[in-house]
Amino acid sequence: MQTTYNKVIVLLSTYNGEKYLQEQLESLAAQEDVEVEILARDDGSKDGTTAILNEWQERGLLKWYSTTNIGCCKSFMSLLETAADGAYYAFCDQDDVWLPNKLKLTMDKMAVTEKENPGKPIIIHTDMNVVDENLNIIHESFWRSSGLRPDILKTFPYLCTCNSVNGCTIVMNSAARRLILDKYVEQETIIHDVISALTVAYYGGIIDYVETPTMLYRQHSNNVVGAMQYNKMQALKERIGNIGRVLRKNRDTFKGANKIGRISILNYIYHKIKYLIIR
Repeated sequence: MQTTYNKVIVLLSTYNGEKYLQEQLESLAAQEDVEVEILARDDGSKDGTTAILNEWQERGLLKWYSTTNIGCCKSFMSLLETAADGAYYAFCDQDDVWLPNKLKLTMDKMAVTEKENPGKPIIIHTDMNVVDENLNIIHESFWRSSGLRPDILKTFPYLCTCNSVNGCTIVMNSAARRLILDKYVEQETIIHDVISALTVAYYGGIIDYVETPTMLYRQHSNNVVGAMQYNKMQALKERIGNIGRVLRKNRDTFKGANKIGRISILNYIYHKIKYLIIR
């Protein structure tokens, strides 16, 4: 296999993931034209997850560590800190399947973006096919099914109000990794992908994207984050019907964003309303 790009370190966090983990690992090993190194961290699994990790480690196909439960966000941040410097970094969930060209397409975009923005922290993310437990396609586009506009959601104010940067699609360069680790503030209201995107956007980095779906995003009962079918009127009705929950969520998001950067409540509300209208 021809190696086109520098190493991409895939950061895989696992927790009781034996049902789908083998299939995901096989999809990582099948990536085309990119040198892949898999670094995994187990978050205290009680099933056969660590046996699978041990098998792959014995075959020299990955390295893994830890069995202490610290939660999803801290686990991914631990992986980011533990990984060697000087590479590119991809977050990875345990239950999806990556298409063979996922990293190749992302790194093609990364190469162009780095050339246009030398030295800057960069995150590239992609669309996904939404699938069921058996990998049957539910929706061709996660972005369209969720009403997301990545062409708009690229700046700190917009990303504060609506995150389109899904962690399982992220690839970042070394400059982004160093920035995220340097500015990281532990919190409970927002998770690792949102923290990463907001940090890069706030401190002058670049958020860009690949429109092509590059992975199968599996929907099942144990998902931490899932997809939903987006309908503008239905979404509005649900927000009105659940106004208390919506307000609490926006309060928590606003507080979390202000631990990373600074946005006034008026600016937050302005961008929230503007995005709800134009999307």
